[in-house]
Amino acid sequence: MNRKKRQRLNLITDGQLAIVALDNIEIWDGADLALLREVLTDLIERERYHSIAVDLKTVKYIPSGFFGMLYEWYENGIDIQLHSPQPNVEQMLWFRMFFRSQNAGTFFLNDEAVRHHTPGQQVEYHKQEFTTDVDPGKTPDTVELNAQPAGS
Repeated sequence: MNRKKRQRLNLITDGQLAIVALDNIEIWDGADLALLREVLTDLIERERYHSIAVDLKTVKYIPSGFFGMLYEWYENGIDIQLHSPQPNVEQMLWFRMFFRSQNAGTFFLNDEAVRHHTPGQQVEYHKQEFTTDVDPGKTPDTVELNAQPAGS
């Protein structure tokens, strides 16, 4: 990776987890997304990390392609985390649909609640999750689907 790109990037490795952050960039554009894709691809494919995290503490807006990129790796067995997202990032639909809070400031990509259901059932699940008041003792992770998984 060239020197100019490295200057915009912070990389921390903690055992099997690689954490990536872009320096103080509030609004990501296509070039930022391309840089992240390049770095994360290198970490996953060449350095064989199976857990990656992106630190979002300075980010106010993320292109939707970012979430699609993460989901592709998740589908291939990579653990995906987002650290310290700002409230407006947490309110993005894709974030709310697929990221679950692990602890203060750490969110894991997880779609296990709907993984083996038809696309229509998945849409209904998410519609219910975002339009229905959930019982305070029941988290969105425990809202149940009425229909059986596809193929059951």
